[in-house]
Amino acid sequence: MRGFVLPFGKDLGWVIKLFFLSLISNSSPMKTATPFRLAIAALIFSVVWIVFEHIMGYNTTRHDVGQFTRLVPALVFWGVLFIAVRNEKRKTGKLTFIDGWKAGIITSLVYSIGFTLVIIYYQQFINPEFYETFKAFTLSQLQEHHATREQIDSAMKETEMSYSGSAMSYAMLLAFSFVWGVILSAIAAMIYKSKKEVAVVQP
Repeated sequence: MRGFVLPFGKDLGWVIKLFFLSLISNSSPMKTATPFRLAIAALIFSVVWIVFEHIMGYNTTRHDVGQFTRLVPALVFWGVLFIAVRNEKRKTGKLTFIDGWKAGIITSLVYSIGFTLVIIYYQQFINPEFYETFKAFTLSQLQEHHATREQIDSAMKETEMSYSGSAMSYAMLLAFSFVWGVILSAIAAMIYKSKKEVAVVQP
C-alpha cells in the first residue's frame, strides 16, 4: 500500500491508520470493546469505505484503482480480529487459546454476515452495473497482456463466480470471509495466549 496515492494527493494508508489509532487509543472505548462491537466498528468502516470508492468511481469507471482499494476492508477486518483477541486477554490478563479463538470467531461471523449483506445491497441496488464493468475491465487487462483463450475463459469464469451477483457468488464471499477470519483468529489466539506458568521446585 505504501506509495499508492489517491487522486486527492493523500496516501491511502492514512485512512487505515486513523481507524486503527481510534481502536487502540488509550481513551478509545474500543480498547476494551467486545468482539461484537469490534465487528460492527469494522463493518461501519467498510460501509464508509465502499461509499468513498463509489463516489471516486473506483467501482464503476476506475477499476484499475478499485482492484487495489477493494482490499482495504479485508485488511481492516483482519486487523480487527487481532484487536478482538487482544481485548479478550485484557479482561483478566490471561487468555487460553480457546477463549481467544472464540472471540475471533464471533468477530468473524458477525462481520462476514454483515459485510455480505452490505455487498448484496450495494451490488443489487446502488451499483447494479458493477459486474459488467468489472468484467469488461478484466477482459481488457487480459487482452493487453496477450492472454491465451484458455486463460481468458478461466479468468472470466472465476470473475463470474465471484462477482456476478448470483446467490453462489454471495455464498462464496460469506464463506471466504468467515474461513479466513477463523484461520487468522487461530493465529491471533496463538500469539496472545498466556504462557503456562512452570512451577519452580525448591531444593
